[in-house]
Amino acid sequence: MSQWASGDTCIPTSQPNTTCTQGGYPTYVVKATSIRHIQLAVNFARTNNIRLVIKNSGHDFNGKSIGGYSLSVWTHNLKDMVYHANYTSPTGSYTGRAVAYAAGVAAFEGSMLMRKNNMSFIIAGGSTVGIAGGFLQGGGHSSYTSYLGLAADQVLAITAVTADGRVVEAHEGQNEDLFWAFRGGGGGTYGIITSVVVKAFPNIPLASGSIRFSTKPLRGTNSTAISPETFWAGMKAYWEFGPAICDAGGLGYNFIYPESTPTGLTFTVSISLPHKTLAEYRSFVRPLLQKLNDLGIATPMPTLKCSFAPSSLDANSSPPPLFRRALGEITGHTLIASRLFPRSSFSTPSSLQATHLAIRHLVEDGDLTFHGMSYSPTLAVAGNPSNAVNPAFRTTVLHAQGFENNAHWDGKAPVLTKEALTKRHDRLQGYMQVWRDVSAVGGGSYINEGDAQDWAWKEAFFGSNYERLASVKAKWDPEGVFWAVGTVGSDMWEVRDLDGGKREGIVTQDGRLCRVGG
Repeated sequence: MSQWASGDTCIPTSQPNTTCTQGGYPTYVVKATSIRHIQLAVNFARTNNIRLVIKNSGHDFNGKSIGGYSLSVWTHNLKDMVYHANYTSPTGSYTGRAVAYAAGVAAFEGSMLMRKNNMSFIIAGGSTVGIAGGFLQGGGHSSYTSYLGLAADQVLAITAVTADGRVVEAHEGQNEDLFWAFRGGGGGTYGIITSVVVKAFPNIPLASGSIRFSTKPLRGTNSTAISPETFWAGMKAYWEFGPAICDAGGLGYNFIYPESTPTGLTFTVSISLPHKTLAEYRSFVRPLLQKLNDLGIATPMPTLKCSFAPSSLDANSSPPPLFRRALGEITGHTLIASRLFPRSSFSTPSSLQATHLAIRHLVEDGDLTFHGMSYSPTLAVAGNPSNAVNPAFRTTVLHAQGFENNAHWDGKAPVLTKEALTKRHDRLQGYMQVWRDVSAVGGGSYINEGDAQDWAWKEAFFGSNYERLASVKAKWDPEGVFWAVGTVGSDMWEVRDLDGGKREGIVTQDGRLCRVGG
């Protein structure tokens, strides 16, 4: 998804003399159309000491679905999917609606099944994201995160191929340690999921509307520009309101664009609430609108709509061009890092001010794009599941992300050197350190939308679960058949140059994977 992870291999270019190398892409790919194909690939890689890569749709900011000199298992073509109106889990602890889907099912295919059967289940916001892969295994957020919890919270049973090539079933009555780890402990780590069964729900209507304000007027509208100080006062008002969105079971899907962008310093948010009439929605958002107007930010009641939206991006407007680039529709050098800010970061005037200034610092001084999601998948909301989801999720009210705007490659500018990319990565991590400092207690990061080379990745992605996850990894994959950067046990291995030399700086996937010290 991000071009830099491949070592800038075979980039699209207008330069006729550009050369191509294999780089970080796998040497061979198994196009799996059956579980047997996956078993054969795992056994072959393990027996011959070959690096194994798991890929479904390839949606990963850190290059975890590629790998130099590797054998890749491509699960994208496993498409079986069945809706059960009355499903009973293997131990009989759950009876109700459920969906069974195979490893390659994408979010848009899940949406089609929902419309056909007039029901909902948790899928990814990006329509082409594979929902059984890293999305589900790392947590998986959606429009309903504050109302139902995460995708990992809804899993009833899993079938997977493990490192020894066996097909195993995992649920609350069988292989419980593996079942626990698969649900939130990170993808590409414990085995290759071939199918899952998840809870389904009646259709859940969402009322939604959007708010925007900027230091520049929006072209073609009668919107007015505001000063930067007024802008940031408006942002502080939104941060103060964010926990209320979470408590209402809603989602605040927002962006802040820095002054250097064509629209200037701009904030956009789409607020969606489940099971609210339009009148109830207006009543809910009125205090925020009033506060913004009192600050001098003319904000009329947004145009509202009511829909059945299974995912965050379906529930809101399409992501802007810069974010589409970050999502991978345009090949780029996107650098991303994230932080799960706990409720305590907004609960007192001093903590609110510190958090506000930390976010302002990233956008204003760092000239970085901010993306945030106000949601809260607490244990109570999620139904108190026992799984490996990052404990920081259970106290968060803001999932915040920072993007390195100037790290992309647009097909015209020279490709960044690794040294330049490393400097930009370190710069981004410097701003993340400010975020860590103001959310040290209860904060964390989302492995699927974070920096896999976070300076404190174990604590950030896994928190207090890391040691238990490491023991599951050691039991089910003692030889390290499954590896991806930033995952449990990944520090036991390193990517080296072909001559065996240890690499410095940001890790790309165009070298040999070797045991540390080996």
